[in-house]
Amino acid sequence: MKQTSRFKNLPDNARIQGIGNVFKYHDRKTWSIGVQFNNSHRKSLKFSQLPYLSRQVVLNQTSTATPPGFSVEITLPERDLWERGTVEECGLVKFRHSNEQSQNCFVFRSEGKTIYLPQLELARALFFTNNYLANAALIHNALDFEFDVDYDPELVGDFQPDVMINALPTSLCPKILFDNDEFRHQIAWILLDDDVKHSFQSIYAYLLDESVITEKYQQWKFRFDPPQLEGVSIAARGWQSPDEKTWFINRIEAIDGLYFPDITDIGYAHPNFIENKRGSGKGKGGTYPQLPTQREIDEDSDGSEDNESALIFCDATQRTYNRVPHTRKVYTKARNGSGGKKDEEKPSTLPPEVSTDDPSSRGDKPRAAIDGLDDQTDNDALSHNKFDGFFKMLELLEKEHGVKQNKHIVRKLPAVGRSESHLMVDGSPRCMAIVRIEYQSEGYFLLEVDTSDGKASIATKVISARALAPKGLLRDFIAEIERGLLSKQFCWPKKYFDALVGEGNHKSVPHQKSKGKGGLSEVDVHRWAERVLNVF
Repeated sequence: MKQTSRFKNLPDNARIQGIGNVFKYHDRKTWSIGVQFNNSHRKSLKFSQLPYLSRQVVLNQTSTATPPGFSVEITLPERDLWERGTVEECGLVKFRHSNEQSQNCFVFRSEGKTIYLPQLELARALFFTNNYLANAALIHNALDFEFDVDYDPELVGDFQPDVMINALPTSLCPKILFDNDEFRHQIAWILLDDDVKHSFQSIYAYLLDESVITEKYQQWKFRFDPPQLEGVSIAARGWQSPDEKTWFINRIEAIDGLYFPDITDIGYAHPNFIENKRGSGKGKGGTYPQLPTQREIDEDSDGSEDNESALIFCDATQRTYNRVPHTRKVYTKARNGSGGKKDEEKPSTLPPEVSTDDPSSRGDKPRAAIDGLDDQTDNDALSHNKFDGFFKMLELLEKEHGVKQNKHIVRKLPAVGRSESHLMVDGSPRCMAIVRIEYQSEGYFLLEVDTSDGKASIATKVISARALAPKGLLRDFIAEIERGLLSKQFCWPKKYFDALVGEGNHKSVPHQKSKGKGGLSEVDVHRWAERVLNVF
């Protein structure tokens, strides 16, 4: 994994060895958490930085490396079969700091293995995908005070939502998060499923009941009630006993099969949503100062009240739901004119250092919003026919030229800056397909972007697997590739690929644009296959 933001006061390649208690000094508003590193005397970070924090994760990476430990896939059992244990009881964690060893774990049996899953790590993967939700979890009924759920909403233009989620004027939730349909899915999942919401609210309940107050600070061993996750599978890395019968989970890398309520359409409103009218030259959602690929996080600063939040990125845990709704932002304000006026009191650019904490009067660093979501739910926007021509081309290569293809992956492209290239014309997510193929003992990755709406055209990217192998796995670089693609006016980031695999080890293969929205003709597919074959 390679982090895309740096922590200002940490050295390069700071590996997390242990995670301890949650605590807050009496003269501070914000909560912190004990974190032990292999090469730093620093003992804590802010709780708002939890999206970055798992055991054995390396912060401020200078090169990509596979985290230590072993990979494991687990199917979670019925919640009533989970027990409570500690890190120490597992016996597999060699870092002996007392605060680390006493942390709470869930303990359960799965497929013949005894699993020790730190409670904080599960909460991170389920809830703490951004700093807003991490902070909100430690406030009494924060979501009830910040969101109103309308189960009988009115028609909005041509859109009839089943449910409307309204961010109230008191909400501290950055409006930029609502540009991401992955966040819209997550906040709806929490607000609309009573079991999930109870799980989220149990965090504060345990904090209130179990925290210990001393002369200088209040501290607490993290604990919460999990939602029902029976049948959900997780992919993780961790430590295993010599007989492979006992496992300790360091980091959850993917969660598959989360239950989403059977709701078809959800609208989202925010008091600060501003729609740019046609002719403005800008996309929906207002203007937000957008951070470059990497910023420095000031671990100790509070957020300033003087800027709109902008996105920074961290390694995300993948997640899939059994279903997701169609979601749409609903605008209550409109900005007229050719370009509109920006809020004059809001800076258009941000300095290199940012804060992950909520805004306050004492804050001196621009507030940033962490994007730690990678929602890979297979819904109608990810259906096979979106890439009909691409998969027909692969079938042709397989049948006529002996090319072997592995299982494909389809990803929704993220929002980057003000660009709306990550959306199809109808507002649904634009996706990218990734396939590894073998031809004459050589491996290649093919990347194909869905342009079936006719809005844009982009060549198929072919990458040498042999050239990439010394640098790491393709999944470690996909987030950077996607951001490069969307920040370069919908073009593949050539300089990035040159640095990653070498100038001669990646090629762009153009394919004829369909004459209408949708698929290519059979002749076009044959020509496309020939061009790909020539690259091999």
